Amino acid sequence: MGTTTDKKPYGTVLIRAKDILDYLEHRVDPVNLQEICTALNTSKSTVLKILNTLCSIDFVKRDEETKKYTLGTALIRYGETARKSFNIVNVAEPELVELNEKIGETIHLGVYDRDHIVYVKKLNGKGQIILSSQVGHTLPLYCSAMGKAYLAEQSEEDIRGYLARTKLEKRTENTITDPEELLKNLKEIKQLGYAIDNQENEDEIFCISTVIKRNGKIEGIMSVSSPIFRMSEEKKNEIIDLVKQARRKIENKMNG
Repeated sequence: MGTTTDKKPYGTVLIRAKDILDYLEHRVDPVNLQEICTALNTSKSTVLKILNTLCSIDFVKRDEETKKYTLGTALIRYGETARKSFNIVNVAEPELVELNEKIGETIHLGVYDRDHIVYVKKLNGKGQIILSSQVGHTLPLYCSAMGKAYLAEQSEEDIRGYLARTKLEKRTENTITDPEELLKNLKEIKQLGYAIDNQENEDEIFCISTVIKRNGKIEGIMSVSSPIFRMSEEKKNEIIDLVKQARRKIENKMNG
């Protein structure tokens, strides 16, 4: 399990630069300097200096006519390289594609990083409803199927450590915010070999997930997500079986 640290990181300007990049990532349209300053509660002079530097290395692009900013093309190259560096993506992809074809629902592959799950692969469902998740975005552990599948494999000491440093916020009516109830749920998940998020992280979304291990160590977490209205009991059981099969195939390749 990851732990937090009170040590002040070196180069706080890099953290401010990341805040700017994070903000631009979540904006669909280009934004001006004032919008960024207001959103980040930072002075114009500081933001402008950082933006100018980010523009000089193509991390950010500035439209000279509108004076507005967007993410730069250099990040595409870094993103692709980072994605490829996750061996689990390359190994698991054929099985994820097969699972996507059989089920027709959205398939995610994620990895654990600092008390969150990070999406590293997404295959959209075949229906008209496209889920809002994106590669690179993160999920909390306590209220997502992927996060609970990961937590269930940890020791009770590590789980309690996570709970001690994490605020269990009520994201939906179904979110489990009682630590003891969550611990009980995690024990059940451990026994079953898969986790379910029944509208706990997002309203109207049902998710089934399991971990993928290599030599006993979790390398990734896979899931199937669907709008709740398409999730009958029969379909749920079918997905659970297919997810377990896909997990075995992936693990056999990694451990073979």
